[in-house]
Amino acid sequence: MDEDDEVKRIEHEGWEIRICLTAQPSEGQLAGHADLWRDGVHSCRIALSGHFPDVASACDALERKARDWIGDWAARDHTGDTGFANL
Repeated sequence: MDEDDEVKRIEHEGWEIRICLTAQPSEGQLAGHADLWRDGVHSCRIALSGHFPDVASACDALERKARDWIGDWAARDHTGDTGFANL
């Protein structure tokens, strides 16, 4: 996936998090998403839209949401035969 708006890429607990942000016409309005990759497979997208004082604040909010999602996912029971659907 080629993301022109990517502002940050980090590794967290075996996942790669790619954060992309796009400025909107309204002042302070930012939209973006965090794509979560595991073992080279795009497994989740977390969206964010809202007013933030700057790009760093929006990036921090998305990173926090992504880390929380990964923590929740890791805490779930993974004994069944279901997995991620193709995105």
